[in-house]
Amino acid sequence: FPARADGLGRLNVVLVTSESFGAEFSRLYGSQRDWTPQFDRLARRSLWFRHAYASGTRTVRGLEALTLSIPPIPTESIVRRPHNDHLATLGGVLRGLGYSASFLYGGYGYFDNMNAFYAANGYTVRDRSDLPHAPRFENIWGVADEDLFDMVLAHADERAASGQPFFIHVMTTSNHKPFTFRAGLEEYGVRPVHGGRESGVRYADYAQARFLSAAATHPWFRDTIFIIVADHGARVYGREEIPLRTYEIPLLFYSPAHIRPQRVDGLMTQIDVAPTLLGLLGLPYAAPWFGQDVLRTPEEGRLAFFAHNHEVGLLRGNTLAILGLHGKTVLRHYDAATDRYAAAPADAQLRDTAIASFQTAYELFQSRRFDLLPRASPH
Repeated sequence: FPARADGLGRLNVVLVTSESFGAEFSRLYGSQRDWTPQFDRLARRSLWFRHAYASGTRTVRGLEALTLSIPPIPTESIVRRPHNDHLATLGGVLRGLGYSASFLYGGYGYFDNMNAFYAANGYTVRDRSDLPHAPRFENIWGVADEDLFDMVLAHADERAASGQPFFIHVMTTSNHKPFTFRAGLEEYGVRPVHGGRESGVRYADYAQARFLSAAATHPWFRDTIFIIVADHGARVYGREEIPLRTYEIPLLFYSPAHIRPQRVDGLMTQIDVAPTLLGLLGLPYAAPWFGQDVLRTPEEGRLAFFAHNHEVGLLRGNTLAILGLHGKTVLRHYDAATDRYAAAPADAQLRDTAIASFQTAYELFQSRRFDLLPRASPH
């Protein structure tokens, strides 16, 4: 992709992947549960995507989609597969454009092979082991999001001091069982114990807003794009092969000095985040990504890829092609407004597109052709 004269240029990027921060908790996304008031207010001042979907049901699927812009290859995320180094990651592409790239995680990064994957792909890696002080609270999954975000602020200060633009990918953990939090946040609806998922979501919402408020006092804030997106929904359920309503996630791009508030209603998935970001920046790059710059791609023909248990699926328009075990293929019409499914007539083209997409993604990875490519010429 060539450089774009209307791009924002080499702004810093902080990508926050928020644990289990599903759209089902946001009033802005139509939920009766108003558990994300801070996000909802921020979205109205951001580039806000109303119909965004996760690729899978686990953190490694979200990280895979956001980092590699690739459909979820069946059975196992690339993050956990062998020979997953030197791939065309978002951080790798940005490094080729002069950025530093980092991955900061609130837990121990040996879980799900996160530290090994990101280190093997050129990221500087930090996890709870690198926290310079005792955390406000912690559990088996990780330290308090507040402590993680404090570490992000310090890391961004270090990177900014070099004069080099930075990309920092953050993965939070606090919105997870056993849902225990520090006292003093009751005014935000966060109970220290026995608060369940509601306290988890409300705490994540509070911590993200606190982070952005603190970031605004740092010199690098003005020239930084902040992206907030869930890794997956909190609870994936339903009788359908792929229950799409529970895959809906919040997503926004925030940079008040550079991005005007705008609502985007078209289909958007996690694999579209990287190409959409590069499109906004307007920087030249080459990468074998499957995602699309949704701000410059017509709604017609948009594709969304999903993995659920043993099935994978491809959504185009309102038709979902589901590929199951033993070559089974099912087509469904999906009505997003009512969350209802109906049998769809045979569509050989859609079926073949689904098969070809997942097969191509797998073969590119297996044959080492999803590796970093040289940067495109700006001319």
